[in-house]
Amino acid sequence: MRIAKLLMFVFTAMMFIVVFPWQTQAAVSDADVDLTSMHQGAGALSPDFSPSVTEYWLKMRSSEQGFYTAAIPANSKATMAYSMNGSAWITLPLNTSTGHIPTNRGENTFYIKVTSADSSTIKSYKIHVYFPATNDANLSNLHVNGAALIPPFQSTTTNYTVSVPYATSSLSLTGVLNDPAATFLINGTAVADRAAFGPIPLNVGGNTITVQTTSYDKTANKTYTISVVRAAPGTNAQLSALTVSGSTLSPLFQPLHMGYVLADVPYSTSSLAVTPVLSDANASAVYVRANGGSYIQAVSGSPVTLPLTVGSNKLEIKVLAEDPSVEKIYTLSVTRLKNSDASLSGLSVSPGHLDFSSQVTDYSVTVSRSVPSITVKPVLPEGNPVAKIQVRVNGGSYVSVQSGMDSPTLPLISGVPNVIEVLVTAQDGTPRLYTIRVTQAGTPVLRKLIMDGMKVRLTFSEPLRSVADATYFSVTNMSRNAALSVTDVVYTPGAAEAGFTTSGLLQPGDDLEFRIRAGAVSSFSGETNAAVSLKVVYGDAIQQMQRRLADLDTDRDGIGIREVLAYLNSPYGHNDLNGDGQFTREDVAIVLGQIGAKFVSP
Repeated sequence: MRIAKLLMFVFTAMMFIVVFPWQTQAAVSDADVDLTSMHQGAGALSPDFSPSVTEYWLKMRSSEQGFYTAAIPANSKATMAYSMNGSAWITLPLNTSTGHIPTNRGENTFYIKVTSADSSTIKSYKIHVYFPATNDANLSNLHVNGAALIPPFQSTTTNYTVSVPYATSSLSLTGVLNDPAATFLINGTAVADRAAFGPIPLNVGGNTITVQTTSYDKTANKTYTISVVRAAPGTNAQLSALTVSGSTLSPLFQPLHMGYVLADVPYSTSSLAVTPVLSDANASAVYVRANGGSYIQAVSGSPVTLPLTVGSNKLEIKVLAEDPSVEKIYTLSVTRLKNSDASLSGLSVSPGHLDFSSQVTDYSVTVSRSVPSITVKPVLPEGNPVAKIQVRVNGGSYVSVQSGMDSPTLPLISGVPNVIEVLVTAQDGTPRLYTIRVTQAGTPVLRKLIMDGMKVRLTFSEPLRSVADATYFSVTNMSRNAALSVTDVVYTPGAAEAGFTTSGLLQPGDDLEFRIRAGAVSSFSGETNAAVSLKVVYGDAIQQMQRRLADLDTDRDGIGIREVLAYLNSPYGHNDLNGDGQFTREDVAIVLGQIGAKFVSP
């Protein structure tokens, strides 16, 4: 027996030597009385050990022989002693366990005292040790995740109720044994102490969860019962608010009213943003759709964009209550008007040339007498593919033309003016007529004149065999009553282009007159051109606008609203400035942007 006890003592000592091996000590003060660690084999300390914390609580297992611990001081030269329940202090050598100390069932108080190496300081650590009885089958705590027990948990109370909303379809439980050596089951399944158990599925209505505990010595059992009531799903499928971007519902929104009408929207409005707000935050979902299409899920309080077709539209907002079998559908009726745009963004002829502007509907074109027919190519603005285009010549029958495509050949009558009409009919029936007057003249005919800086390029209707010298070409600055010089006439035989260089006093916005004498150019058929006089404005649209504003600034104090208004009310005040082919508010903004500028007018 003595040998057995000796072996047990040696085994226990070796265990603590392994757990608490010798450690290299950092340099510390001889007055240091901190512990760096404390062995917790008999149970976990609460709170977690820290050298600066001097009071702890510990719950033992009832199966233990008694409380035991060991500790390591920060200074290995410090001395330690311990006392249980007021007993005399017992010295605790370094790296040595207390061994099992006689411990009362229930509450105990344990102290470990550290005396510094220089004996100047003493520090005591206190542990409240609870040693449960072996027949303890109580829980010390029972926690339901996300819900509250009614009444609040007490070890002696075994019946509880919990109420959860329908959205809570399961829950988990965490039980804490008063005696960690005891065991317990939740709904018949063994669960570890302090471990969460779940999820436990819940039916709508009543549910019963049982927690059955068994003491360590198997002599005591206890059953805790939790009655969980899961609420029935909500049946509120209403909206608390419904708004539409840029529009007002008629009548004003009321949760119990299902149908609404919106004011008509223009063709340019191709979609609307609808924002539904759920009355019940626990509702299953809210969906939206347009014109019987597929429903898409929306987020309460966030806008959803729905497309609109031309004509009548029906927008639907479907709300599913928390009970998804209950639903309500709100409807919005809105009409998207037809497109009223009957304009063209481009118009060209072949052969021939015209300078198209969306604000101009009447044009004149001159072609050679040898040209028996002509085609036109009308182009609709991007975003307006639905307008209808028809053309006719000299009062004949209209024929349809596709945007961006050449028309059928339109025959010309020699010796008389020919009138080509391009009729554009908007989607809503709004018409607009473009007229092209075609004149046949001696060949070759000047089709286009382009001035780039001081370089002039002429395009004729026929390939050229010869071009006369500079005396056949003249340029006059009508704004300044000054003739410009013409030099460097160039052309390539067989090409339809010729050119020359001009020089002299010239400013953007000046009115120029170009004159080409008869016989200046000849085609390979031997025919020569007729005399031509053509007036153009020098400079691009912005330069012309700035020059004209400068001319209007007679007092030379800079451009103000007076000059801007005078410009806008002038014959050239509606010129396209941004190159989009039409005069809009963007062009007005460009003019207004000149306010404050000062231009030097020669």
